[in-house]
Amino acid sequence: MRGIGFLCFLLVMLFQLLFALGAQGAAPQVASQEIRVALDPARHELRGATTVIFAGVAKQARLGLAPAARVESVQDAGGEKVPWRFDSGSLTLDLAGRAATVTVSWRASFHDEVSRNQTAEDPSYGVNASIGEEGTFLGGGALWYPVPEQVPQSRTVKVEAPAGIEAVTFGARLSRETSGGVTRSVWREARPVGILSLCAGPYLVEEREVAGIKLYSYLSRDNAALAPRYLDAVARYLPMYQELFGPYPFEKYAVVENFFPTGYGFPSFTLLGGSVIRLPFIADTSLPHEIAHSWWGNGVDVDASEGNWCEGLVTYLADYLLKERRSEAEGSDYRRQLLIDYASLVTPQNDFPLTSFASRSDPASRAIGYGKGAMVFHMIRRHIGDEAFFAGLRQVARERMYRDASWSDLLRAFSERSGADLSVFRTWLTRPGGPRLALADVTLRRDGKGWRVNGVVRQSAPFFAVDLPLRLESAGGATTEVVRVAAREETPFTLTSTTAPGRLLLDPAADLFRILAKDEIPATVNSVKGSTRLMGVVARDCRARPETFRAFLASLSQGTAPIVGEAALTPTEAARHDLVICGMPADRSLIPAGAELPGTAGEGDADSLLFQVLMRHVPETGAVALFLPGSERAALQYAPKVTHYGKYGSLYFAGGVNRRKGTAAAAGGGAVVRFQAK
Repeated sequence: MRGIGFLCFLLVMLFQLLFALGAQGAAPQVASQEIRVALDPARHELRGATTVIFAGVAKQARLGLAPAARVESVQDAGGEKVPWRFDSGSLTLDLAGRAATVTVSWRASFHDEVSRNQTAEDPSYGVNASIGEEGTFLGGGALWYPVPEQVPQSRTVKVEAPAGIEAVTFGARLSRETSGGVTRSVWREARPVGILSLCAGPYLVEEREVAGIKLYSYLSRDNAALAPRYLDAVARYLPMYQELFGPYPFEKYAVVENFFPTGYGFPSFTLLGGSVIRLPFIADTSLPHEIAHSWWGNGVDVDASEGNWCEGLVTYLADYLLKERRSEAEGSDYRRQLLIDYASLVTPQNDFPLTSFASRSDPASRAIGYGKGAMVFHMIRRHIGDEAFFAGLRQVARERMYRDASWSDLLRAFSERSGADLSVFRTWLTRPGGPRLALADVTLRRDGKGWRVNGVVRQSAPFFAVDLPLRLESAGGATTEVVRVAAREETPFTLTSTTAPGRLLLDPAADLFRILAKDEIPATVNSVKGSTRLMGVVARDCRARPETFRAFLASLSQGTAPIVGEAALTPTEAARHDLVICGMPADRSLIPAGAELPGTAGEGDADSLLFQVLMRHVPETGAVALFLPGSERAALQYAPKVTHYGKYGSLYFAGGVNRRKGTAAAAGGGAVVRFQAK
């Protein structure tokens, strides 16, 4: 699914920009701000007035405002003009060294078009702000209202729109009414945070209350029947997270529909596209992710100096934790998928440490900031235990709510609650990559009435010191021991068993962040997305137009890959590249030996698309993928969906939907040793 993400780091950077504008003098404190806007969807415009009360005295104040806005007037409390200048999105007010109440009136037009070339890692669809009859989205990054350098101590927003157009923004809803052809609402924050975003549309509104928190749904008429599903889900997840993290930090929680397929979490509401809301699994996947952001990223902001930790933490506390609570197997599978994604998508050329993660911009950055970040939190939790881990989170929430926090603040809280020295975990934050580990020189010998297994854990540079779980399986059961692997090439180990072992497995539950070896990685869509040597090949029976095939590769983050006809493909080029072949190749040697292509009734029909990823092992290595649309129309319909199935290696679409998905098991390589029965 597209666009699921959070804008916390972007807002942090915006504030840093605003602070930089006022670097020559201390920015005046803002006691309060009232923002009044009237939306004109037919003209894509708004007109507004904001009254800002500055605390103390100052010579100047700066407000950020969209560069294309038109400032109409600036007046003090007595109606006298206040000198101002507006340049490149910075509105400078001359306060003449006195305490001031200033009212700024402005107009602006916003009409960003939804990108038709949106990629899987662009959560905005190219829209920063847009006002229209289909809907309104005004993101904080658009500076749609005059934004002070300091967050106001109190903030109120009053919105007017044509009758039936309901608006939502941060804070508690104080009133809502329609009269004289105008719908009005008033919102107030008890503890203002960040830069405001505002949404509006022809919503039907439902509401309820849980544990003293107001819950709302703002959905279109087409999706209004889904309101109970989403309100029920919020009523489940809010109390669960309050128990884990402490009191909910805002006045309400609203599920709001957007007119393009976003998945945003803002202070006190989530903004989901209409097509996203209709997906049956969203209420129990993406929704809890955005609810968790209420504490992490919205309530407690990100200190940008040490990187964006909130996406990794929320991935761990929502996407992962809910699976772990269902079963240990689901939790282990999710962690293993994070490792597979990292190994498939991240290369030495695009890797970077977690302290450099800002926001996701491509599949690799997502695998680092979300995936590796989640695994680091998992390792910390295993190291200190559940009680200390969640107590540490509650401590951070108490101490840093409505402020920012860094990785250092989190490590300090975990250390204080556990009494453990967690300085070793800074290695995982400041260094790119991770350990590459394999079992080697493993021997099995009888030892009296039992069995003894000796071997080494072999590590390739760069070296890490890690606690590595090894599991020995036998007919009598399985035992797991943790081996302290030193930061060197080889670390010996000895394990014992009372019954004959059948297998030895390295980190079988995927509890450690590490770089998987190639033979541990199954062939998946992400194998194609992460390739650094991809080539597109057009077979004679390719049923997609060249521009459609090119667009398909672009959707897989491979828009610059060369494309050749099969007749022009040389054996040398085929060996040097990973391949995506449109159509079944005439030269079947391009397909890895022994590969089995699944058969499904109806495959090859005009309304179908099969995408299959295979791995070559000898003599060449790498991925070969078959792109088999039944027609140009099928390619246009189904090809853009493939990128959303990154962990799968075989996909079949027909009848407008995905009919089958699957992934072949990886060989296991140096992570598994099988013993011969004696």
